[in-house]
Amino acid sequence: MNYTAGATVSIDGFLRVAQALEDIGIRDESLNLDWWGDDRPNARELELVREVLAGRFSFTSNVYADTLLGNGQGEPTIDPRSTVDLLLSLGARVIAPGIVEAASSENESRQLRQLAGVVGYAQSCGLSWTVTLAQAGRRDFESMVRVANEAVALGAQRIDLMDSTSSLGPEAMRVFIRRFRSRLAEPVPITMHVHDDFGLGTAAAIAAAAAGAGPDVSVNGVSYRCGFPPLEEVATSLEVLYGVDTGIKLERLQSLSDLVAEEIGIPNPALKPVTGGYAYLKSTAADVLASLRDGVRTFPPISGCVHADVVGADIRWVWDRLSTRAMVRQLGTNLGFELDLEEVEAVYKALNDAVDAIAEYPRWLTPERAEDLCRLTVERARLGVRA
Repeated sequence: MNYTAGATVSIDGFLRVAQALEDIGIRDESLNLDWWGDDRPNARELELVREVLAGRFSFTSNVYADTLLGNGQGEPTIDPRSTVDLLLSLGARVIAPGIVEAASSENESRQLRQLAGVVGYAQSCGLSWTVTLAQAGRRDFESMVRVANEAVALGAQRIDLMDSTSSLGPEAMRVFIRRFRSRLAEPVPITMHVHDDFGLGTAAAIAAAAAGAGPDVSVNGVSYRCGFPPLEEVATSLEVLYGVDTGIKLERLQSLSDLVAEEIGIPNPALKPVTGGYAYLKSTAADVLASLRDGVRTFPPISGCVHADVVGADIRWVWDRLSTRAMVRQLGTNLGFELDLEEVEAVYKALNDAVDAIAEYPRWLTPERAEDLCRLTVERARLGVRA
């Protein structure tokens, strides 16, 4: 949320979302605190990290900081121990140094010595730590495995792989994760972080999960550039299609998605899967007729394989230019009318004329509007009144 350009979210908004994440069952959250080449951390990130950690939420927050470890080219400009001290003062319990690819074997050796020093100091202060491996899909695989095993030997509790440039498709992701896991000297939890540059973020995250890596996600997929795999899509897919108990309270996903959209000031696209406005909208003739006949909340769900109740979403039908006379007859029956042919034609024309009179999106009639027009048209026809 903090990295999404132009977002309007406030610190209080972040805390409301954090509370909602706790309520839905999130157990692990990642926070960033970066210096970005300055001599002090980014003020906005610092405030965010301080407030979230002060909230003492039940989920574990690991804090990544770009000054915890350098690239092995000489000594870091900012002493990593001072970063550890800062994170400790903020209330951090888990920190996340990142190992970037070193330019040479000499730099890699220096980098690992520096890692040993900073994590040894962190552990002496009572902190746990994970390790982040950036550009996982692009860097030299053997070098990455080597430094990962060094980190595990030093006590890393988890390895967070990052493919932020989306270099791995779903098939490659599955192979990559399996190969990486097989090369670890000791089994430790791993995660995989991807973006959605090709529209494959959810698929790649699920492929990573299927191969044994926890998927890195965000609510609504919010982030910079093309965003992340959305929590709601990944969790629902894993539960419904793969039978995985994610621990997430799926029935709260819609309200969480709506909260993030409100706080960040960026509405969800109408056609977004799982929590978008069209996800459970019934607009085609067969779907609306079934909704009118059986009720919108009938099960099995009308079209699709996920019922709106799974994620706590609403279901509704609308009347647009795809609607039919069969729908008119069923609508009349629902309202207590048995319509003859002339009345069906009159209602059909009245509803379509009302749609045609709408100049802007959305060009449809809500159920309430369609019902009112149907009732009014029938009553006028039976009273011999011409509109």
